[in-house]
Amino acid sequence: MKIRIASSVALAAALALGATGCSLIAPQGTLEPYAPSDGINVDVKNVEVRNIMLIADESGENFNVVFGAVNRTGDAQDMAVSFVGEGSQQARAEFTVPVGNTSFGDPGGDEKPVLVSLPGLEPGATVRAYFQAPGAPEVEREVPVLDGTLPEYRDYVLPAGSGGQDGSAAGTPAGEGQEAAQSTAGDGAAAE
Repeated sequence: MKIRIASSVALAAALALGATGCSLIAPQGTLEPYAPSDGINVDVKNVEVRNIMLIADESGENFNVVFGAVNRTGDAQDMAVSFVGEGSQQARAEFTVPVGNTSFGDPGGDEKPVLVSLPGLEPGATVRAYFQAPGAPEVEREVPVLDGTLPEYRDYVLPAGSGGQDGSAAGTPAGEGQEAAQSTAGDGAAAE
């Protein structure tokens, strides 16, 4: 009788281990962090960039840099993003991220939209971007490029020729080996 009980317990333990053993050796996808939207997430020194994407303006030639940022430090943080298109085309956007949560790229928000221009860039593509903060190594990522096809992004599509809320000119395309001059957002940031 004891042998029968012992073998039943051993069989039950083997079945339980066999049924759940996959979680012992297989990586669990639910533990992997991911961006649950169309943009991507990047951490740059003291700034957490969330859901960053480029959204084409009405002309399709300039792109609104749209993202949310979290700054958990006690001071504003500077951050720059260099976008690299085909060949030597480059555009740079600079931001000063205030303490707390901040949205960038919203025409009705507190921060002025920042536009970049990269000839040949089309919605549906991705563009290589280098995120930089003072005193930190740059972080390279592929940033998605969208337009106003999806209703949730229509508010971020700026009128053609718009440079943001203040109406300043949008960034100009870079020449061979030169960076584009860009409008900048944030307190104390100056246009290059």
